[in-house]
Amino acid sequence: MMRDVTIARDNRPAMRDGFRRFRPLLAFFLAICLAAPALAGTTGKIAGVVKEKDSGEPLIGANIYIDGYPFGAATDLDGYYYILNVPPGTYTLVAQMIGYQELRITDVRVNVDLTTKINLDLGTETVEGAEVVVTADRPLINKDLTSTSVNITADEIKALPVDDFNEVVNLQAGVVAGHFRGGRDGEVLYMLDGIPVNDPFNNSLGIEVENSSIQQLEVISGTFNAEYGQALSGVVNIVTKEGGGRYEADVNLYAGNYVTDHDQIFPNLDRIDGEGTQSLQFSLSGPVPFLKNLKFFATARSEDNQGYYFGPRLYAPSDNNPFLPSGDSSFVPLSEGTQYSLHGKLTYYLTPAIKLNYGYLWDDNENRYYSHGFRLVPDAPKTHFRTNSNQNFQVNHGVSKSTFYTLKFAYNVSDYKGYVYKNPFDIRYLDSDNGQPASGYTFRSGGNESDRYARTSTTMLGRWDINSQVTKLHKIGAGIQYQKHKLENFYTDLDIENSSVSQGIQYPGDFTPGQEKYLKEPIEISAYIQDKIEFEDFIINAGLRFDYFDPRTDMPSDVRNPELISFFNTDLSSASVKSQISPRLGVAFPITTQGVIHVSYGHFFQMPNFELLYQGITDSAGVSQYYLPRDARLNSIRGNPDLEAQRTVMYEIGLQQALNSQLAIEFTAYFRDIRNLVGTEIIETYDTKQYARYVNRDYGNVRGVILSFEKRFADHWGARLDYTYQLAEGNASDPRSVFYDNQTQPPRESEKKLIPLDWDQRNTLNISINTGTPGNWNVGVIGRVGTGTPYTAASRFLLGEITFRNNRTKPSTLSFDLKADKSFRIGRTRITAFLWAENLLDRLNEYSVYSSTGRANNDLEAQLSAGEIIGLHTLDDYILNPGYYSAPRQIRLGLSAGF
Repeated sequence: MMRDVTIARDNRPAMRDGFRRFRPLLAFFLAICLAAPALAGTTGKIAGVVKEKDSGEPLIGANIYIDGYPFGAATDLDGYYYILNVPPGTYTLVAQMIGYQELRITDVRVNVDLTTKINLDLGTETVEGAEVVVTADRPLINKDLTSTSVNITADEIKALPVDDFNEVVNLQAGVVAGHFRGGRDGEVLYMLDGIPVNDPFNNSLGIEVENSSIQQLEVISGTFNAEYGQALSGVVNIVTKEGGGRYEADVNLYAGNYVTDHDQIFPNLDRIDGEGTQSLQFSLSGPVPFLKNLKFFATARSEDNQGYYFGPRLYAPSDNNPFLPSGDSSFVPLSEGTQYSLHGKLTYYLTPAIKLNYGYLWDDNENRYYSHGFRLVPDAPKTHFRTNSNQNFQVNHGVSKSTFYTLKFAYNVSDYKGYVYKNPFDIRYLDSDNGQPASGYTFRSGGNESDRYARTSTTMLGRWDINSQVTKLHKIGAGIQYQKHKLENFYTDLDIENSSVSQGIQYPGDFTPGQEKYLKEPIEISAYIQDKIEFEDFIINAGLRFDYFDPRTDMPSDVRNPELISFFNTDLSSASVKSQISPRLGVAFPITTQGVIHVSYGHFFQMPNFELLYQGITDSAGVSQYYLPRDARLNSIRGNPDLEAQRTVMYEIGLQQALNSQLAIEFTAYFRDIRNLVGTEIIETYDTKQYARYVNRDYGNVRGVILSFEKRFADHWGARLDYTYQLAEGNASDPRSVFYDNQTQPPRESEKKLIPLDWDQRNTLNISINTGTPGNWNVGVIGRVGTGTPYTAASRFLLGEITFRNNRTKPSTLSFDLKADKSFRIGRTRITAFLWAENLLDRLNEYSVYSSTGRANNDLEAQLSAGEIIGLHTLDDYILNPGYYSAPRQIRLGLSAGF
């Protein structure tokens, strides 16, 4: 395989020419980085003015430092100070000056990418050694916020009824089931300690991060700064915990299961027990013995989950007669899974100004997905295996009080595979026709899934960021990043025509249409510069980003001869390199002492998921080539290594206003113009075969407004409520829409106008409420209310109306989750008992519906045309598909202990 890659690289004049073309621009960015100025996305800043309490005059030379940490500063001639490079968290800030009382400000909260303003008034010292202690109030508005961004702390996550940080992300305004402000899947950048951790194959999250590992979670759904790239819709920025100066430990365990009264849809879930879900997690942190400046943090988790789909083992895979089942009829889980995860982090202060970090994350998952067709043959579907790991090493060097840089190296691996039996030649594999239903609306009575896959995505990364407070007003950041990916993909299915009892199991040979096998090594390079200009009450964030991408593969020059049939004289050509420049601008300015308006604008680019570049391309003797099915039917899609970057232009205007010391409102309006999204086109070859090919053809736009209310936690309760009205429209929700349209007979005309996208939820209301006494008891509730998303109604039931996709709306959705806990102490140990309920009201939210009725429990099409049901089940058994509904109520009971 390495020889193949080398051959492709040697025949690359286009790449070399492209690189020479952009070499001056890269040199320009590198010069900027070396000369000065990066918001690393993992630290914040504390700044303010120190004055004499009685006279109000600025104090020169006062010492300001963070208690217990090597961070500090002295005030200048104007009494101004700033402390850079502060990890997110809650600190005690200390101010000292000879002749004045020592002032200690507790509960100072530092957020990623933001400035915490702490102004101090020092009184003269009347008693030697006297100190004043003041508790800082978290500001309800962030005056340096130039676009929509929310920071959630570890304590806030812990108080919510959430088991995964993605549940917190989906609680944010403008986010619907992982879609940020109307964007498609795979348009979100995930950052872990300043390092991107997306799986390049499909741009999903490439590593599991437990809630217990998170120090702070930042969710950016507005226009994000130039340090963030390869994202069209949003950024999820995770900063993990570090070990401290004392030992801390925590053990958390719970058990429970799903329980519902809807037993016709979800059978076997009629009682509460501890068999459905079990989770055990522990965390430990503190100093490493005998090594003075070395700290550690470690957490691990094990979880078993039977899921909420159950069914009878009525048939064995070897069965083929629907009236002669050989299964044992026992109820078994149909979507069970196990998960193990581990996170370790070492922090070493080589000097007070040089910090070294090494982090390691690993997770291993095994699960099955529910298959409605195989509901009565539970041993038929594949088991899916996923193992991810991330290693990162970072150097953080404070060159001076005004400048620091970070150097980061990372190695990410995502490994996926799926099969029914590990041995591909296992004789239990069956012809795909085995157990096929003899009529419509009928479950299968045997057989198994015969395809299998294996893929590995590996990313090596190097990144350098530098951050400098050049003047009192200008904080300049810059950075450069290099990523080399390695994608190995294999997919195959049984060769039914050649498999037999005598010959055994057969698979398609190498370099045939029935097999996909490739190794690709694309490269990404990026650089940015960002200037944060902080006037007293006026903030500007201005940035510029450069991205470069080389797919590093060959492709047929003539798409009508992709198989390189010799008498058509087709040559190979190298896929071209891509580059783009993205400007970003955000401004925040006050309208009152407690009110701020922000305006932001930016251009955002993202290369398509690598899966869409390389799908269906097979590496053969150093040549990247398409292999098409032998028949003339349209039944395959091939990737396009020459896809351009997808583009979004985003605008936003917002208002933050504190109404009093505890209550604030926020209003935001936004617009996104989306172009160059991936779609498909239909190609007919010279020998009259057809195939689909990915191209940049889709488009859309999104408009929305958000209204939020926040009540600070005080007097035993706090709350946040946000309402979003959004219109997400485009010509297609799925890149494969044109392909699907052309598979029908006759072909369906694809949309040429804007239509509602599949996730176009017009009205969304999120509510989170916490009440209790910190350290004693707490009750957290989150609620979600949404109008239905679109579906396409069956044309035969529309009485002659002109039809288009997504012309009707599903029913509204509603859910409430609750977590209640009570804590008490035994010596130094804190014990907490908790009750956790998800979908507390056990509501049946209809996520999928039948096109004839718009409901999940009724299908007119089936009633009119189902005919005879051949099998041991009824029509209603088939129509009531549990996969069409949200998860039923889940109850968990647990204990945690810590010190």
